[in-house]
Amino acid sequence: MQDRQVSIAVDIFIQQILNGLSIASVITLIAIGVTLIFGLTGIINFAHGEFLMIGGIVTWLAVGAGLGFPLAVVLAILAVGLMGYILERGLFRFTLERPTNGFIVSLGLIVVLQHVVVLFWNPNQKSIPRPLTAVWEVGGVRIASVRVMVIGITIAVVALSFRMVTASRYGRALRASVEDRDTAALMGIPVRRYITGVFVLGSALAGLGGALLIALFPITPFTGGTMVMKGFAVALIGGLGNIYGAVAAGLILGIVEGFSAGYGFSQWTDAYSFALMILVLIVRPHGLFGGTSGPRMAS
Repeated sequence: MQDRQVSIAVDIFIQQILNGLSIASVITLIAIGVTLIFGLTGIINFAHGEFLMIGGIVTWLAVGAGLGFPLAVVLAILAVGLMGYILERGLFRFTLERPTNGFIVSLGLIVVLQHVVVLFWNPNQKSIPRPLTAVWEVGGVRIASVRVMVIGITIAVVALSFRMVTASRYGRALRASVEDRDTAALMGIPVRRYITGVFVLGSALAGLGGALLIALFPITPFTGGTMVMKGFAVALIGGLGNIYGAVAAGLILGIVEGFSAGYGFSQWTDAYSFALMILVLIVRPHGLFGGTSGPRMAS
């Protein structure tokens, strides 16, 4: 009897880890975008959650038009990446010397994007059929194939992002630009072009996150607000500006949320997430892995 109880407890434990990892995947994609943009521009883009929401809406529209989920995901990435390009060129570019203004612009964008979606597609929940419906049972653990898909795609995208940032010529130039924009420009690095590229990349990741989120749960025009707060919490826990920290903190926060929901405390999930953020910042003000204070300018 006791062995049976232990077995059930272990199954529940593993189940909540798997559930938490799928949520962590979406949050991590947001956090990487937030931390990349902050590291190069010093701007905290709180509208990033709305970028994720737009990615989910594009996926919903594409699937509703009869397109398959894979093509819908590609369209979401392209559409939100293009939106990021337009907004960087048309708005955020003029706030680079005053990141606080960029922060205020992002707050305005939250309201604008939410109202645009409500105007054209109403405020109701939107969902799509599960792109994968198989559920595997291993022992007492139920593994939904759609959650495995979300985790697998995120791992591949994060690995590719790491490769780009750490091992490519583009990544080396990007890191130099983060360290000191003026000096990087004097060395011939087109810093402004890199800033645009980071906005497009961060936005595309948010679009992917939205496509993956709507594959798991219904979304509304206001989903982005909750998600970006969690993404920002992850970025702070890991160290704002630290892409490695964002991934590690995303895993930690996702598992915390999985356990809180799985053990009957779902109404306290957000409280646990932000309590963890507060605790980490009290003990380690720059995050678990150390962050940056934004781009440094040459004196």
